[in-house]
Amino acid sequence: MVYLVDTVEVDVANLPAYLRVIEREGVPVMTGAGASFVSCWSTSSELGEDVSVSVTWSFEDHVTWNEIRKNLVLDARWHAYAKQTAALRNRGTRRFYYPAEFSPLR
Repeated sequence: MVYLVDTVEVDVANLPAYLRVIEREGVPVMTGAGASFVSCWSTSSELGEDVSVSVTWSFEDHVTWNEIRKNLVLDARWHAYAKQTAALRNRGTRRFYYPAEFSPLR
């Protein structure tokens, strides 16, 4: 199993809108393309700094990921979603993670 983790920084004022876009646009387009939604987490908005939002998706392997990517590129909803999230975030990373042998999610 592969876990794709998108971690972004957003202004506190943009957090509700960003989470709404993830829920209403991101989850349907990503799951429609073949990824499984695992989680969405954020840091506190009460610290006086940007909020970090981490969204995790999963899929079987990189062959599956390539199929998901193809599906996304061909889906107009993906392009609209990417444009909306880009306007709300300050910076971010995308990483692929693999569970350790002793991980309970393995």
